[in-house]
Amino acid sequence: MVARDIVLPVDPDTAWEALTDDDLRREWLGEAAERETVVEESEPGERLVFWWWEGEEPGSRVEVVLTPVVGGTRVSVTESVTGPWACSGFAGALGARFANAPELVAA
Repeated sequence: MVARDIVLPVDPDTAWEALTDDDLRREWLGEAAERETVVEESEPGERLVFWWWEGEEPGSRVEVVLTPVVGGTRVSVTESVTGPWACSGFAGALGARFANAPELVAA
């Protein structure tokens, strides 16, 4: 399991848009955004749970929770792999991409 928290200087609705808008998601996930994805649960502006995988490899379950905090939104990501060859990287890509792309969090 991989877990990561990051506080973005935006409100939860803006953070939600970055998670769910295809173009914005491709900007910070790159090729990983092209993985097969099945949404398990969606609570707009609060929580997104999905499974993703690439090709024939086992995938992983990703849970993203958005929490309003002073100065922005805490984005908590937990990714649980389903096998030894599972695709992973959502949690790491989240922090790395937002840290290097302030245009994605511009209000």
